[in-house]
Amino acid sequence: MNMPYPILALAASVLLATAPFAVAGAEETPADSFKRLYLTLCMQHLNDLGRMRQGLSSAPRLPPEKATYFLNGKDGDAWPVPTDQGRFVLALPEGDNLCAVFARRVDTHLVEKSFVDLVAEAPAPLLSRQVRDEREMSRPNGETHTLAYEWYVPDAPRSMLFTLTTAPKDDASIQALGSAALITR
Repeated sequence: MNMPYPILALAASVLLATAPFAVAGAEETPADSFKRLYLTLCMQHLNDLGRMRQGLSSAPRLPPEKATYFLNGKDGDAWPVPTDQGRFVLALPEGDNLCAVFARRVDTHLVEKSFVDLVAEAPAPLLSRQVRDEREMSRPNGETHTLAYEWYVPDAPRSMLFTLTTAPKDDASIQALGSAALITR
């Protein structure tokens, strides 16, 4: 049984309708900006990343020598996403199954809480399960924390994988990386 794309679109629209970004009257924080970008770029467009890529065709891209860092050495494109709250990058490796948002400086505890609030429970008829919760040491970033949740329909060959890696060290090169991917199970 294939997981129909309308279910993916439904899941994203339910999230957009129910996910508050910031407290009313409060200024958006870098963590709020990260959540908003992750939700509206990666989660909302996961079922049609090719279309989002086409929509970004005229937006200024990072030069290939800088984009390669955000693409993990793969082919693809990366765009700076300017906000008043910090430096963010959107990366779309070649193919139509992965989207990533990077944040240079954010409150990693707030980002983790927002991420779990977004993905720990999937909109029906999808189910959610945590598939990763690991801490590791990284030479450039110190301790990193990776959380991953899968949204799935039992017996469906495809599912959605949402992953967040944070590095709270003040001088980490990237403090948050959120990715959304369509995967074959």
